[in-house]
Amino acid sequence: MKISVKFCPSNFEDELETMKEKLMECSCLEVIEDRCLLYCGQCLMQPFAVVNGVNIVANDPVELLEKIEQYVARLKQGDTV
Repeated sequence: MKISVKFCPSNFEDELETMKEKLMECSCLEVIEDRCLLYCGQCLMQPFAVVNGVNIVANDPVELLEKIEQYVARLKQGDTV
């Protein structure tokens, strides 16, 4: 099962680049940059990603990566999230 992780290219672009590269190493993830994720203005306020349609928000890129990894692990286990 492919899990999509979408990012807005305007969302903390330089700070999130390393995190996106790390996520791309996982073969089950499809990392996508999408100009509009329908969370208008959020990209200027805090790091976020949309994972399989769920908005995941954090205070910084390190926390965002941790939250994404935790959410993906739950998806892989088939947990209801």
